[in-house]
Amino acid sequence: MLLNEYLQCDGIELAKRIKTGEISPDEAMNCALLRIQEVNPALNAIVTDCSDFAKKCLAKLSGNEPYYGVPLLIKDLGHSITGIRSTEGSRFFARNIAPFTSDFMNKMLSLGFIPIAKTNTPELGLSYVTESVLLGPCRNPYDPNRTSGGSSGGSAAAVAAGIAPVATASDGGGSIRIPAACCGLLGFKPSAGLTPTGPLTNELWSGLAVNFVLTRSLRDSEVLFTQLADQFRVRPLPADKRSLNILYLEGMFASVPVAIPCLEAVSKVEELFKKAGHTIQKKYLALDLNAIGDCVITLIAANTYTVIKFQEIQLGRRATPEELEPVTWEFYQRGQALTSYEYLIAKSRLYQLTQPLHHLLTQNDVILTPALAQLPLFINELRTDDAFESYLQKNVEFSPFTSVFNQAGLPAMTLPVMMHNQLPVSIQLGAAQGNDLLLYSLAKELHTMLPNFNPNIVS
Repeated sequence: MLLNEYLQCDGIELAKRIKTGEISPDEAMNCALLRIQEVNPALNAIVTDCSDFAKKCLAKLSGNEPYYGVPLLIKDLGHSITGIRSTEGSRFFARNIAPFTSDFMNKMLSLGFIPIAKTNTPELGLSYVTESVLLGPCRNPYDPNRTSGGSSGGSAAAVAAGIAPVATASDGGGSIRIPAACCGLLGFKPSAGLTPTGPLTNELWSGLAVNFVLTRSLRDSEVLFTQLADQFRVRPLPADKRSLNILYLEGMFASVPVAIPCLEAVSKVEELFKKAGHTIQKKYLALDLNAIGDCVITLIAANTYTVIKFQEIQLGRRATPEELEPVTWEFYQRGQALTSYEYLIAKSRLYQLTQPLHHLLTQNDVILTPALAQLPLFINELRTDDAFESYLQKNVEFSPFTSVFNQAGLPAMTLPVMMHNQLPVSIQLGAAQGNDLLLYSLAKELHTMLPNFNPNIVS
């Protein structure tokens, strides 16, 4: 298979060609490795080679798996495979070799994927950009001077650049959707609790985060959702297609300025939905953002402390400020000082504070917002050595619309809908808990109205 042919295949098409014998799994893997050599020096999306392990995986497969032989990229955060380096983007974890394979990765491997490499991530996933001290900045394929987003920035950049059609990802505040928006991909965060999280816990980041994938094609994302998610907790689509009530909540979640291209993207989609017969209305949503932010900081601090403490036990020593970035160290110290009462109150309070959003979605079908408030930031614009409060505020100013869907446990999806100065610009759709398939249905409808829905592979 020629590389230019490989670049045109999504995961489904590549699996089809492998199963028909048109190409072999080895040829597909070689194309992926060649593409790494071509683009990774400029992007820094790939941080660990797994090709030897990939060959062992291939030997164990039957050939009947739905994604048999398709190259897969793995986010270097939480998606562990026994015996493979798992740095979590941190100097304190730099020599960490995973002692087990996560349930999510076991499921991905059972689908026939061949994991060829691990992708760049910020330290412990604590940033909306991917620029850790350990691994260095991951750059945007559309403009290497800009970020690929975070925390699944390496996965997004690699998929957008054509290294593989699918990469694993996770999302605790926008970490799938933000990189997808930066790199012109579809980014989907399933409803809370639908995808595997074990074996150590039944929820990630106290329920804020979910595991899923980044893909170039809508159909790969949808098929993998049906394979990975607990379908007993997913609402079926109604038999008859109907007009949807869509709420446009631009600027309602946070009082930050929104760049004109981001607003134009929403206006464009708003008009398309109206032409398709859907009802669009604007409505103010009153959320106590300061109280929500306090709860989220408490939960993230508790989880950051726990994962670092676990590593301290493995290493037999304490972490030092020299081994953790300043923002991570601040979260670690705050988590160490928390009481169980403070943690449980924060989790309970967050549930109460997000109820207005749940109520809104009992009366309406879908929420529409910009994906981001700004175009992709320039490298080094968001720094983890900034003052803690300033750092948090800069994250919010970049992406004020994504995290509320994590806090409420709702499904959300970002979709590229236009280009501005050679950069993709996306919108975000959200729905009620368990209404994940509705978002896929609406995305497919939008796909038919936007011929350039999927930007081309970035050269």
